[in-house]
Amino acid sequence: MSINDVISFARENPVCGIATMDDDQPRVRAFLTVLFDDNSIYFTTASTKNVFRQLMKNPKVELCYCTQDFSKMMRIAGKIEVIDDPAKKQQLINERDYLKGFTADDPKFKLLRLSHGHARFWTLENNTREDGIEVIKF
Repeated sequence: MSINDVISFARENPVCGIATMDDDQPRVRAFLTVLFDDNSIYFTTASTKNVFRQLMKNPKVELCYCTQDFSKMMRIAGKIEVIDDPAKKQQLINERDYLKGFTADDPKFKLLRLSHGHARFWTLENNTREDGIEVIKF
């Protein structure tokens, strides 16, 4: 398996759980994945949100994607970085109604990218053999 498998799974199942740390307390929330043509996973948020402050303090995250029938899951551990790309931001504003209140140069509008990490795919068959699951590094 490769990063292409990771991106394909995220494209087919774009909603994921994202776990951050708030000091010593884990926090999990759902995010909608953004995918451009560069084989990277992106998210948007606002600088006014707790999740953004948590990520700036500790950029390590874990993402969890799952098929609708729960037959397959993908977990990714990695680091988030802020991307300042006005063209990508504007593309998202144009495509997504929930971003219409932002402009590409709005300092509150943040584009985040999972810069590097590793992914694993789980199924019901290999769920109890975590150490034997292939790791996809990127």
